[in-house]
Amino acid sequence: MKRFLYYFVWTLAIALIVYLGLQLQQVLDDRTQMTFNPIPFWIYVTIFPVVIGLLLRTPKFMLERKERKISGFDWSMFLAVGIPAFIVLALSILPFLPIDTAFPAFYSQISLTLFSSTTAQTIAGLVFGYILLDSFKSEEAGFQKTTTDFFDAVMKFTPKG
Repeated sequence: MKRFLYYFVWTLAIALIVYLGLQLQQVLDDRTQMTFNPIPFWIYVTIFPVVIGLLLRTPKFMLERKERKISGFDWSMFLAVGIPAFIVLALSILPFLPIDTAFPAFYSQISLTLFSSTTAQTIAGLVFGYILLDSFKSEEAGFQKTTTDFFDAVMKFTPKG
């Protein structure tokens, strides 16, 4: 019952933060339409999903930390999943930074495809925030379990004799 209440309170807190965050996003969108300055809106749209991703992983992260299960950082997961998500976030905010450099030719096509709406930023932000906390694990145990599961799956489908 205690664990249920723990997760339920976290769910309510995350729902409240999402609600308030969406209200703030609407205010920023209205202000963007009045001032014709999209920079605060796009920065918010890029950063808010990261916060939500962090919040989604925080309850389990705190339990693992309390049980002292965290003994390292899973660099392979962070580099394989977290960095590409971060690159999508960085590419979405890059045009709004005060940089006087020309963008490569392929960037306009990527920008048009990925950033015509906020879907790419939302997904990348959620993934990056979640992976950031999920990467704090016991490296040996996680690798060993994954390797054993993979080996068992391969052996199951390998023809005998």
